[in-house]
Amino acid sequence: MSRKIRLTGLVLTAVILLAGLIAICGVSSQNIGPVKSPKIVGTSSDSVKLSWKRVGSSDGYFIYQKNGDKFKKVKTVKDPQKLGCTVKNLDDSTAYTFAVKAFKQHKKKLVESEKYTEVSACTVPKAQNAKVEAVQANALRITWQANPKCGGYDVQYAKSKDFSDKESINIKNAKSDSTDILELKVNDEYNVRVRSYVYFNEQKITGKWSKVVTAKVLDAAGIAKVDATKPMIAVTFDDGPGYNGASDKILDVIEKYHIKATFFMLGSNASNLTKNVKRKVALGCQIGNHTYNHEHYGKNVTPADITKASDAIEKACGVRPTAFRSPGGNTTDLIRNTCKQEKMPLYYWSLDTQDWKSRNADKVYNAVIKNVSDGDIILMHEIYTSTADAFERMVPVLLKKGYQFVTCDELVAAKSGKKPEPGTQYVDGKTINNKTS
Repeated sequence: MSRKIRLTGLVLTAVILLAGLIAICGVSSQNIGPVKSPKIVGTSSDSVKLSWKRVGSSDGYFIYQKNGDKFKKVKTVKDPQKLGCTVKNLDDSTAYTFAVKAFKQHKKKLVESEKYTEVSACTVPKAQNAKVEAVQANALRITWQANPKCGGYDVQYAKSKDFSDKESINIKNAKSDSTDILELKVNDEYNVRVRSYVYFNEQKITGKWSKVVTAKVLDAAGIAKVDATKPMIAVTFDDGPGYNGASDKILDVIEKYHIKATFFMLGSNASNLTKNVKRKVALGCQIGNHTYNHEHYGKNVTPADITKASDAIEKACGVRPTAFRSPGGNTTDLIRNTCKQEKMPLYYWSLDTQDWKSRNADKVYNAVIKNVSDGDIILMHEIYTSTADAFERMVPVLLKKGYQFVTCDELVAAKSGKKPEPGTQYVDGKTINNKTS
């Protein structure tokens, strides 16, 4: 009996062990190990390439992706021997996180890895379409399409086609879509390219360079696009540059509307405000002489007052003045002969805003808007904030009326059909008066 009991006990034990083994096998058959060593092996502006090590019991792999809080399944690799794939249709300059899970078919149920390792990558910024043109004298403007997702832009310009003599500019504002290269030599030709970049895990990821574009540097005459059949005016400013911000505001308006003016500056002021004078040159404005310090008025102006001013202005910006206005407008044979030697025509005015007297923006604005005519030379001063405010208001109104804003030289050339003559004083586009007082 005891022998029978022992046998029965052995059988029961064997059954229990077998059942446990079956259970264990059943559990293991429904589980699969994690994918080891997933890696990012390549990126582009719209894709990321992944690789991983094989999981022996798998039937394939699932690829998950997120660039927010939640993963979503984006790709299935059904071949267990294939250990890589490319996830496409991604946004450029964007960080993504990926996970790879092995899967196997268990009866009618698909089982995938419970554990996984995350890997991250950032797509490359898309290639830029660059444009370069000469919109200002002695300067080039480079433009591109802003990419708000990037971290900034690299700009390179060079005379050589292989960029061996390149100069580089780094722009850290993603909203930027242009930059100006100033103080270039006229007639030099430059090759230009642009690329955007993004920072990811403290590393700089750069996009492809744009196609190389080329442009030639022009002088003020080359920039000018004056239509002699349409109305035009020459706005002039005396006594600058100023120290109160008025000069800079006037230049902001000129730059905004891509117009021109003529500045009759004091040599003493130009010497101290070189940045302002250089900006006038870069914007294609005409640089004029208004004596060195305004010490001598009208007929009392001396040759030294004129030449000293030209020397100071040229030293400040690299350009010698090409026009002269005597304080008060009075001229003498001596003044005109000195200007002839300096190769400068003289310019009086046909519309006086009297901004120096009123110091009132409304009065200055109305003086122009109510009295302006085609071919006028308009007198203002760049040292008054009221004048700067009036100028800002009048420019869009006059442009809407069809007026072109040109330099004094351009005005005379367009209206008379001849280049202005050094030593000769012009009142407007056609009128000469060498005895103006």
